[in-house]
Amino acid sequence: MKKILVVDNHPVMLKFMSDFLEKKGYCVTTAPDGLSALDALTSFIPDVIFIDLVMPNISGERLCQIIRSRQDLKNCFIVVLSAIMAEEDPSFDICNADIFIAKGPFDRLSRHVDYVLEKLEQGEADELRGRVLGDKELFEREITRELLGSKRHYEMTLNHMSEGLLELVDQSAIVFANPAAVSILGQTEESLLSADFAGLFKEPAKNLIREKIEEATASGKESQLEELVEIESRLISIKIIPITQGDTRSTNLIILRDVTQEKQLEAQLQRTKKMEAVGTLAGGVAHDLNNVLSAIVTYPDLILPQLPEDSPVRRPIQTMRESGNKAVAIVQDLLTLARRGVPTKITVKVNRIITEFLNSAEYHKMKSYHPNVEVTTSLEEELCSLTGSPVHLSKTVMNLISNAVEAIEDKGEVKVSTRNIRIEEPLRGYETVPPGFYVKIEVSDTGYGISENYMERIFEPFYTKKKMGRSGTGLGMSVVWGTVKDHEGYINIKSGENRGTTITLFFPVPEGKAEPGEESPPAKQENLKGDGESILVVDDVREQREIAYTLLASLGYNVDAASSGEAAVNHIQKKKADLVILDMIMDPGMDGLETYQKILRINPEQKAIIVSGFSETPRIRQIEKLGITRFLKKPYTMKSLGMAVKSELQKTEPR
Repeated sequence: MKKILVVDNHPVMLKFMSDFLEKKGYCVTTAPDGLSALDALTSFIPDVIFIDLVMPNISGERLCQIIRSRQDLKNCFIVVLSAIMAEEDPSFDICNADIFIAKGPFDRLSRHVDYVLEKLEQGEADELRGRVLGDKELFEREITRELLGSKRHYEMTLNHMSEGLLELVDQSAIVFANPAAVSILGQTEESLLSADFAGLFKEPAKNLIREKIEEATASGKESQLEELVEIESRLISIKIIPITQGDTRSTNLIILRDVTQEKQLEAQLQRTKKMEAVGTLAGGVAHDLNNVLSAIVTYPDLILPQLPEDSPVRRPIQTMRESGNKAVAIVQDLLTLARRGVPTKITVKVNRIITEFLNSAEYHKMKSYHPNVEVTTSLEEELCSLTGSPVHLSKTVMNLISNAVEAIEDKGEVKVSTRNIRIEEPLRGYETVPPGFYVKIEVSDTGYGISENYMERIFEPFYTKKKMGRSGTGLGMSVVWGTVKDHEGYINIKSGENRGTTITLFFPVPEGKAEPGEESPPAKQENLKGDGESILVVDDVREQREIAYTLLASLGYNVDAASSGEAAVNHIQKKKADLVILDMIMDPGMDGLETYQKILRINPEQKAIIVSGFSETPRIRQIEKLGITRFLKKPYTMKSLGMAVKSELQKTEPR
């Protein structure tokens, strides 16, 4: 005896089909909708299924597709009963049905059903497939083309929504999922239909979702989950909209939004703001420290030449100078963090920087603490040159490699690689890297990795897990951050506890600009002695004026000093100077830019050197446009000051 399943949401039709088929001796099971049909099919495998096309929750069309996707139901003969086929030609490809029967008067419908079953009993199923039984003129009043057009319109709208839309019955069973919902939840449509929506999530999100759905159903009001929930590595927001219906089943619409990218961008913005705030603080501290350090690094140059070789204070003063220079290096790291430390940019070869560090005494000393760590390189031969600061890029490479080596407690490997790379689509990670052509520097290690809790803090100043006394100042990764941002680059990080770390830097370059470049050669030693030239030192800090005055006087120059921009302008009006050494930041009163602008009105050919604790600011760039090409960074030494003054005085070309 053949087993038959009848699925129809109309009670009269369901009763008629059940009675008619049972009288003919068939084993009949009925279902009032698609969801109930799927429940029945878990334990009842029919030979023939009669399906209404238009039903609540799961439509007949979708139910046919689901049935065809199941291996245990592949031999079922599917008969679609509907009036819709009366208005448009049925699509067997879409519905996956074997035959269509148009609904009509019960006597006519029973003859069609009899005919189909008789053919199946005779083994002539192939003769039936692809046929339509019924007189369409009988049903033109049942459905109009406007209704079908409206159906298509809403289907298109739902299919193209960016938000995911689910329909739930009985508070959790999914009966509809649009394409966006399928994508957001990361599952197939077939696996979602009839699935428990809350059951897709892990605890505690699962219980929270159930509570919110129950709350919305009971109150009849919309409900929004206050917290984002995670599924398939995506963060999604959930909104619940209850629908009041006349039947006994509760229905809810679920609106899903994938906010993963939005939250990543927010986190990236917060990191940037945080680092900028820290950088502003670091920049102010560095500026003040530069003024303090000037005496420490400068006066030893004046004292040491006057001491005999066997003087007992010679060694302490040398130690003072060395310590001062180390402090200056730390200040420069702070300036990098403040994004005020990159001087005039020149052409830099990244591969050369990496090779030089791996051959340096500093690297070999660090490596001696980790003899079981192997460092390998894979450097692209035709790597594009960067336009930037070789000092800061070198520090960045040094910090990345040092961190990678020190992240390995015993035996392990560090890989350093460079590549030219073109990114076609935005690359999303720790930061979003936009499309473009880049030089990529990547350092990976097999060390202990970075836990998710600490990932957001690794670029913070003095946040370090290194061994004290062995690993620098705690500013290493802050220098990396500042350098990458100064070079308009991007950072990506992949790490996890006990899974190692890979840090990738992306530096933008014009595509195709792979021609070799050379870094500027170091300045040659010059005779620092002057010949009585007149120099005006302008600085608002008394100690700075005294230092500059003493150094220049000892080199044979005639020196005057001014404590403000206003005093400098008055001096130039009364007495000419061969060279003005001008502090950039003076407060209160005029800064270096305003002062030089007024001096030029008195002497349009006035030579000048700008002095600042910051390497580059918008005001410095403005003053450079006025013709100043010599820049001296605080704290300066006798050598750096003497060379700058000598070079500027010897210039013969127009300013």
